[in-house]
Amino acid sequence: MTLSGTVATTPAPTWNSIWDEIFSRRDWGKYPKEELIRFVAWNYYSAPDRSAVRFLDLGCGYGSSAWYLAREGFSVDAIDGSAVIVEKLRQRMKSESLTARCIAGDIVDLPYPPRTFDCVVDIGCLMCNTPQDTRRILDGVYDRLKPGGKLFSISATPRCFGFDSGPQVAEATYRDLTVGSFAGTGTVRFSTEQQIRDIYSRFDHLTIGLSEYSLRDPSQMVSNWLIEGTRA
Repeated sequence: MTLSGTVATTPAPTWNSIWDEIFSRRDWGKYPKEELIRFVAWNYYSAPDRSAVRFLDLGCGYGSSAWYLAREGFSVDAIDGSAVIVEKLRQRMKSESLTARCIAGDIVDLPYPPRTFDCVVDIGCLMCNTPQDTRRILDGVYDRLKPGGKLFSISATPRCFGFDSGPQVAEATYRDLTVGSFAGTGTVRFSTEQQIRDIYSRFDHLTIGLSEYSLRDPSQMVSNWLIEGTRA
């Protein structure tokens, strides 16, 4: 029981176990996004002691962000729902004599104290959730950031190849896409800029940029929002 007399509940899970199967058979995503490198360089390369700057790689996947941040001398935590990929990341870090605290867990219930992190980075994890679940996760992210801490997030736009190729399950959210980079990856959210502003509205100094590139031909566009926000 809580002090108010209500029964404490565990947040409903957001982790989709399809990613265990994906991570078991694929071997991509080992190197960091150029957009993340620019963000970190602009905001943190001049830190007098990089080891004092603590990052969380949210939904780390293969851990490209954690790997890059550790190589740059920052203090790094990484979390993902897939125990399969977390173990792969641990082995990669160990083989290169790098340090990061890697754990498996659902990001809707982050196992860290409040005001722990200077920065949380999300490279396409939150976009694999409905708007409602994304807001729940972001509430936890906001709570774990230090005052003045930053969030960097990459999220798909409706211009992405494969948009609307599967059944719609929530606002701007589709499942079981049949074509594009996200085919076979479960739930994907393709939010408009206004929807992004609403979902991330708790954060101060919210800025939204755009990154686009084509795959095999111009019709196969990868289009992402680059979202930055700050905890007050």
